[in-house]
Amino acid sequence: MDNMGIIVRRAAVPFVIIAAAVLVGVAACAAAGPTGPAGPVQGPETPAPVAITVNPSALPVGDPVPTGIAVGRQELVLYFWGTAEQPYLDQAWRDQGSGAVDVDHPCAGGRAVTAMTMGDLKGKLFGVTQCVTPDGTLIEFGGVWAEAGRITSQAGGATVEARYARWSRNPQVTIFWLSRKGKPLPDSVADGKGGTSPLPPENYPLLTAYDAKGTTIDSLRLRPPVIEPKSA
Repeated sequence: MDNMGIIVRRAAVPFVIIAAAVLVGVAACAAAGPTGPAGPVQGPETPAPVAITVNPSALPVGDPVPTGIAVGRQELVLYFWGTAEQPYLDQAWRDQGSGAVDVDHPCAGGRAVTAMTMGDLKGKLFGVTQCVTPDGTLIEFGGVWAEAGRITSQAGGATVEARYARWSRNPQVTIFWLSRKGKPLPDSVADGKGGTSPLPPENYPLLTAYDAKGTTIDSLRLRPPVIEPKSA
């Protein structure tokens, strides 16, 4: 079943960032370009948490998760803010040389599509985001209201497996991330009246979460919603 929705956040380019944040992390080795998971199956990870300080209006809940996916020297770090019952997934970028982290992302563009984040939708994908790096690599990440055993992204006839970790605040919530090659999300089509509509669902990546037995928990198209024209 496809779910649709969208989060709009502060961004210098069409990507998403919710709150201003300043993070201080442990430095790691520098990377020359986009890096990420390799191999047919990724599975669970237990990355060391990153110490952070952020805007008091968006304090992290639980441990931020360094993903190992980097664009140049900037490593993607994922974390939740909000409450344990209603968390919001956000991201920042840690310099692998200095350890400094910035919310201004190094991606060329992207969109965030979510299946809602309310507590009554546990077992669903949420906060799913695609980031397009300067060399065209696609980074996708999100959360699952479940102890997922496998998460995949299907697009262009290929399936890519995600890495994932349990949220330290609630291990029944899973954070996942992956990088892959492919086409970025297509632009929506203007209706001539100030609104836009996405292309048919098959034009967008399909994210699917499975439990440990291989049963589907939920699936979601990373697809923008219909935007209605503003009323006069």
